Amino acid sequence: MTCLHESSRDGLQSTTTSTTLISSAVPTSASTAEKLDAPATLPDGCTLGPILGKTSRGIISLSKSSEEAIEEHEEVRVIWVDFPPGSQENPFFFSKRRKLGIMAVALFFANITAFETSSYSIGIPSMKRDLGATDLQAAAGISLYGWGFAIGPLAIAPLTEEFGRYWMYIISILTYTLCHLSHGVGKNIGSVLIGRFLLGITGCVGATVVSGSVSDLYPPHKRGIPMALFTLSVVLGPGMGAAVMCWAEANSRLEWRWIIWIQMIILGVYWPITLLILRETRAPVLLRRKAKNLRDERGMQDGGRYTARSEVDKEPFWTAMRKSLSRPILFVTMEPVVTFFAIWAALVWGVFFIQIAGLPYVFKTIYGFGTTAAGSTYWAIVIGTVIGYFLNYFQDALYKRNVGRIGVEARLYAPCAAGIVFAIGCIIFGLTSVPNVHWIAPCIGIAIILAAAFTIYQTCFIYLSECYGSHASSAVAGMSFLRVLVGSSFAMFTNQLFDTMTPRWGLFMIGCIALLLAPIPFIALFKGPWIRERSPYSKILMAEERKRIEAEGLMEGSDDLESRMEHMEGESVMEDDRLRDEREHPHRLQSNHINDVHRKGH
Repeated sequence: MTCLHESSRDGLQSTTTSTTLISSAVPTSASTAEKLDAPATLPDGCTLGPILGKTSRGIISLSKSSEEAIEEHEEVRVIWVDFPPGSQENPFFFSKRRKLGIMAVALFFANITAFETSSYSIGIPSMKRDLGATDLQAAAGISLYGWGFAIGPLAIAPLTEEFGRYWMYIISILTYTLCHLSHGVGKNIGSVLIGRFLLGITGCVGATVVSGSVSDLYPPHKRGIPMALFTLSVVLGPGMGAAVMCWAEANSRLEWRWIIWIQMIILGVYWPITLLILRETRAPVLLRRKAKNLRDERGMQDGGRYTARSEVDKEPFWTAMRKSLSRPILFVTMEPVVTFFAIWAALVWGVFFIQIAGLPYVFKTIYGFGTTAAGSTYWAIVIGTVIGYFLNYFQDALYKRNVGRIGVEARLYAPCAAGIVFAIGCIIFGLTSVPNVHWIAPCIGIAIILAAAFTIYQTCFIYLSECYGSHASSAVAGMSFLRVLVGSSFAMFTNQLFDTMTPRWGLFMIGCIALLLAPIPFIALFKGPWIRERSPYSKILMAEERKRIEAEGLMEGSDDLESRMEHMEGESVMEDDRLRDEREHPHRLQSNHINDVHRKGH
């Protein structure tokens, strides 16, 4: 459940350094000055760029050290293609109606993929009877669905970079719908389990690409509420799934197969709607398409090759795929911030999956509930999630008040409290799961757990995204991989845990483990910058983060903070890419200085 997402920022080099670079790279003769002459007018958003290399695989930079071999190339001047300021081509400036339409369609997919986690679990009794499956085999369907969600996102980043988010949605929703067939018509537990894993692989877009769409459509200072809605959709789904579908399981004419068919019918109606409403929101993809159209229409007539910044030194697709598959694992093993947040999130998600798989056990075994009554207890998950959503507004206010003072660690005030509250909720749920205590008491514990889990879940996404900037997708993917892989595995041994230790002491034990992990956000709050300065990737991005926070701090006194921030970010929708370019490809600074000198000359 996933990702978004992508925001941090590096200081520019001094004018002296830029001048030195230019003098060494660009002759100062009159003939060269003529070469630098820009056409009278360029399309809006386009600016004259430097001379780069054109090869069979695309545009490459020429600023490599003398020790590095530069492949055979043809020198060509580029014209940078960006969005004009305030243009509705820029996803940040899509109309409110279009943004709401895209968000509604995307959030529905995030919700229904989560919905199917628990709708499956409530149908397990009739499925076990029909297919002769064991408890472990049936519970494996919950875990395999989660494992698909863990593995799938590792390949998402290069796919969205190459093909954009729109086609990822369209293809994923279609294949997700069709994969219900393997599950629905299965004659044995093996075909059902294969179907569940395929559903997880194809449905992971609901947890990863949706969060990326939020980052595409909203600048950082406006992402709080949209990201909270995304988290609400994801965490609300499992509560709604069992609570709604328990009525189908209780009806002897429907049961587990019709749970699948009902969901497939809903998706069949939903897919054509996505074709009509969704639009591409990935800015680099839109700019590459715009650059290609300009090349087709205008060629080289304007004195350069129209080029999007993301086209320079663009990795081949399969190279990007290999990195995407390996880098998240590197982050979760080598970056201490990612490692500890991933372990914490894995425990939280483990408890979540214990609830998904174990609530029928608790309320049927201890309280003698029937199918619909046991399914109705899942509403406690919904109530807790809604409470967590509204508590998010307090965290958002704390962030805005303190971000200029302490940076991204301002995201961690609520999680510090949530870690403790989460452990208390587990203990309440466990200690009250006994016959002589009213059934409402464990439901209160469940609601407390989910209110805290909502805050923890959202923080893990946003905090890691803001810590790791241009590497955010890898950091979040690494955290999500461990969180979902480990967390969903808890479902397979839930019944064994309860049989061996009883729900009371099993959940009490997990609550004690949660207490041991509760200091993690406190350590990050007070020592986060110190830890990140000593980590392999994060120390490179610290300067970018300081520059971003400084920019926000300077504007805090403005009467119209939101509009000025939006204007600043709208003019630089590719801010992360540009700042990364400045760090990795200093030659691109030459272009800006050349343009300034040339304009002054005229």
